[in-house]
Amino acid sequence: MFHVMRKILPAIPATAVITGWMGQPLVLLLPPAAATGFLLWRDRAIRRRVGLAAWPSDGFARHVLTDDLGALTGVTLASLPLFFVGQLAHAVIAVA
Repeated sequence: MFHVMRKILPAIPATAVITGWMGQPLVLLLPPAAATGFLLWRDRAIRRRVGLAAWPSDGFARHVLTDDLGALTGVTLASLPLFFVGQLAHAVIAVA
């Protein structure tokens, strides 16, 4: 419910393959950067709702942010080889 990366995760590797196909390595940074911005904005919104609640609520907000950022880091690192797969597929099809 609170973790949003499960919904975003499939999009990042797919955009890495498409970006590799297009041959635009700088565009590879946009999806993780947008997801990071969204996660930080969402963390601020959760912390504003916590307000004067006890520390465990703040700890839960930290847990959600850390877990989502960890998942984003893993997917971002895994998408780099997929970029090269897309680039290779484009080169193979262009030669054939």
